[in-house]
Amino acid sequence: MFRQMEELFSKVDKLTLEVQIQKKQHDKEINKLKKEQRKEIQKFKDELKEKDIKIEKLEKENQKLKTEIKRLKTQNKKDSSNSNKPSGTNGFKKVITNRREKSDKKQGGQEGHKGNSLGKEKLEKILNKENVIKNTPIEINKNEKNKNLKPYKTTVIDIQIDVTVTDYLYYPDENGNFNVPQKHQKHIVYGDNLKALAIDLMYESYNSTDATQNIISSITDNSINLSKGTLMNWAKEATEKLEPEIKNIEKELLNAYYANIDESQIKVNGETFNEVCVSDTKKTRMWAMKCKKHEELEKINFFKSFMGIIVKDGTDLYNGFGIAFSQCISHIQRYLKGIYDFVNHKGPKDMANFLTKYNEYRKELIAKGEEKFGDKEYRQIINEYDEIIRDWKKEWMADNDNPLYDDERKLLSRMEDADKEQILYFLKDFKVPATNNQVETDQRNIKIKQKIGKFRSEVGAEIYAIIRSCINTYKKQAINVYSALIKAFNNETIIA
Repeated sequence: MFRQMEELFSKVDKLTLEVQIQKKQHDKEINKLKKEQRKEIQKFKDELKEKDIKIEKLEKENQKLKTEIKRLKTQNKKDSSNSNKPSGTNGFKKVITNRREKSDKKQGGQEGHKGNSLGKEKLEKILNKENVIKNTPIEINKNEKNKNLKPYKTTVIDIQIDVTVTDYLYYPDENGNFNVPQKHQKHIVYGDNLKALAIDLMYESYNSTDATQNIISSITDNSINLSKGTLMNWAKEATEKLEPEIKNIEKELLNAYYANIDESQIKVNGETFNEVCVSDTKKTRMWAMKCKKHEELEKINFFKSFMGIIVKDGTDLYNGFGIAFSQCISHIQRYLKGIYDFVNHKGPKDMANFLTKYNEYRKELIAKGEEKFGDKEYRQIINEYDEIIRDWKKEWMADNDNPLYDDERKLLSRMEDADKEQILYFLKDFKVPATNNQVETDQRNIKIKQKIGKFRSEVGAEIYAIIRSCINTYKKQAINVYSALIKAFNNETIIA
């Protein structure tokens, strides 16, 4: 029994040892498995974290793209009434909103409006003109039976274009000199009337050289057929003849209290140039320049000499010229409209109403002969402006995480600090206009010209600038353009 017990204990010990070995092996495998599982779990965690990072990145990119799409849609909806886009970019939009209040008046002539139809008064004015020919009455169906009866009378006002050919005979003086003026030193030449008509058609009426050729040929029954070279030579001659007029225009503008200044992009032989315009209610001067840079303006003597107030838009291009700046409030109101049309903020609308209200009030005071607001009233107006800015800024800061409000932030910053004095200049000086709409009107012709055809050379652009400067000035001063051009070709100066 003892031996059996020893054998049994021995087996138990072996089994215990085996169990221990098995347990160690099991624990080892379990630990190995747990370690592998931990690695697998960590791997999954790392992959999940990487995916979360990618998702977050994609969400940010998606939000950025959504914001950009929204911004582009907003930008696309803007037009010339609420941004600095030119009206030519409005396309085929059926409705272009603007600040004009809707009128209850019907279209057409209003009650009390004096008509402009033909009548005795208008006929008398025509007959009093020196160049009007009164023809002998034409008698229709007159015979012995009705010659003593009162006829029915119709007066026909018409024009008749004739080609005239005139010989000028210059006889020699006692020294044998013929003293022939330069314009008659060729034996056959075209006259000043024809030259003036061609220039008028090309530069006032926006006709191309082809159209001008056709019009002159048509109205002269194909008697006069001009070449393009001839027309361009006349344009160069007109530029030389108008030089005294240009000098007088520049002199008057240099002596002016203020000047409206703006620039417009043009194409010269496919390259981008700029046309800069200076004007007031009586005069216009344009220049062509290679680019929209301050150093290009410095090449123009006028800008270095001008010591008046410059009325402009928000550009800093003219910094260093003039003695003070006044910003056009029409531009500011367009920018404000470009915000409140798309952003639900009260501040921009309040500011637009503020500018409109005090501009209208200013006009009323000017009509009464006032030259400025009273000191106390002016301070109250400025305080009202500052209060609108403060409220607007609070409104924007409470909602400034939307990238769409970046344009609003820039304008608010300008109006609060950087451009405040220039924007409000019209309130302290009634002699300066509130807008530079005058110069934009003066530049409209260059836009139409660009639609007809581009300039082929810088010289052509400068010729246009000189001739059109004089034409605009003539029209502002109620001077007949055609007659003025005839006098210019005859070396006569009208603008004193």
